[in-house]
Amino acid sequence: MKTFLRSLSPLKLLAAFVLLSVVSYFIEKPLPSLFLGMRLTGYLLFVMAIYRYFNRK
Repeated sequence: MKTFLRSLSPLKLLAAFVLLSVVSYFIEKPLPSLFLGMRLTGYLLFVMAIYRYFNRK
């Protein structure tokens, strides 16, 4: 999994962040702990994408 995330471009990481954030809204009420985990994972993907984008320039 680690090598898979390292091979993704910043644009794909942002797309994964958006997809994960949208899906997490639908499970907010029935599964709040899963919702929080998905939001945290999405935030980490967002930070990784921003870091990679500015690290390339």
